[in-house]
Amino acid sequence: MAGYLIGRELPLYGIDLAAYDAFRDTTSDLIMQTVGGDRYKTSIFALGISPYMFSMLIVQMVVAVKNADSKTKTSPKKTTIATLAVMMIWASVQAYMQTQSAVYLADGGMELVIAKLLSGIEMVTGAFVILWLSTRNGKYGVGGQTILIFVNILDSIVNTVRYSKLEELEIIGIISIVALLITIIFENSEYRIPMQRISIHNIYSDKNYIPIKLNPIGMMPVMFASAFFMLPVSICNGLTLIMPDNENIQWVYDNMNTNHTLGVIVYVIILYLITVMFSFVFISPKGLTENMQKSGDSITGLRSGKKTRRYIGIRVFLISVFSATFMSIFIGLPLYLQMQGYISPVVMTLPSIMIAMASINCNLYRELVAVKNYDAYVEFI
Repeated sequence: MAGYLIGRELPLYGIDLAAYDAFRDTTSDLIMQTVGGDRYKTSIFALGISPYMFSMLIVQMVVAVKNADSKTKTSPKKTTIATLAVMMIWASVQAYMQTQSAVYLADGGMELVIAKLLSGIEMVTGAFVILWLSTRNGKYGVGGQTILIFVNILDSIVNTVRYSKLEELEIIGIISIVALLITIIFENSEYRIPMQRISIHNIYSDKNYIPIKLNPIGMMPVMFASAFFMLPVSICNGLTLIMPDNENIQWVYDNMNTNHTLGVIVYVIILYLITVMFSFVFISPKGLTENMQKSGDSITGLRSGKKTRRYIGIRVFLISVFSATFMSIFIGLPLYLQMQGYISPVVMTLPSIMIAMASINCNLYRELVAVKNYDAYVEFI
C-alpha cells in the first residue's frame, strides 16, 4: 500500500504538472477514478489496475464459453499467460491514447516524441508494477487486488468530503447511506435453490441448496463498468484522431463521459451488461448442471440436464437484473441530479464509492474471519 501511494505521486516523464493545477481538487470524470486512483493521469500509475481487470475478465469470458473437456485442458498457466498478453495489448492502447491527450513541457519536435514514448512506457510498466504489488498482497496479505482499490476509495472519500460544504452533502449523503445499507443486506443475503444430494442420507439431506447472492458479483460492476467504459471512450478518441474534421464523431467523443447524458446512458447500459454477463460467468448455470450430472445430484423436482440448466439460468438472470437495477439507480440518480444542478459534481460519486466500500469491507471481514479460524487450529503433533 505504501509503495502504491508513493507511485501515485511520481510524475510521468515530460508532463507539464503546472498545466493540471487548475483542475486540482475539482471534478473531472470522477466515477472513472474510483478504480484508477490517479484522477489527472499524470503519474506512472496513471492506468491503475483497470488493464489487468479488463484482460482478466475477457479471458475468463472466453474460458467460460468452452465446453467441459476444453476447460480441463486449459491450465492456470495458459490462462495467466493469455491474461498478461491481453493486458499488455490493452495497457499499450490506453497508454497511447493517454499520451495523445496529455500536456507536455515540450512544444514539439523530437523532444515531444521522446517524452510521449517514455511516458507511455512508464504507464505500461506502472500497470504491471501494480499487478505485481496486488499479486504479492494476494499471496502474503488479505484482500488481493481489492486492497489497492480500497486505498483509492478511501482517498476518494477523503477528497470528496474535504472539499465539500455540509449543505452539499445533505441529498447525496442520504442516497449514499441508503445505498450502503442495501449493499450490506445484498452482500449477506442469498437466494437458495433446494437440491438433493445422493451422498447425504442423514438429517441434513433436506438442507442442501445452491446459494446465489442477491448481489451476485459484488462490487465488480462498479469497478469494471469504469474499465469497460474506457473501450467506447478509446474508440471515439481513436476515431477523432483518424477523422479530426468529422463533427459528429467529435460531438460523441466530447459527450462520452459521465458529465453528459450520452455518457451516462452508455455507462448504465455497460453496468447492466457487465452485471448480467459476469453473473453467468461466475455462477455458470452450465458448469453447475454438468457438475450435478457427474455427481448424480439434482434440483428438487427437476430432471438433470437442459431443464436444470434453464431453471438455474432464469434465476441467475432475474437476480442479476435485480442487482443491476439497484446499482443503476444509486449510480445513475446522482449523475442525473448533478446534471440538473441539484448536487455538486464533486460529491456525485459518493453512492458508488459507498457501494464499493461496503462490498469490499464485507469480503475483507469474511477473509479475516477465515484467516483467524484457520490460525486457531492446533497441530496434532
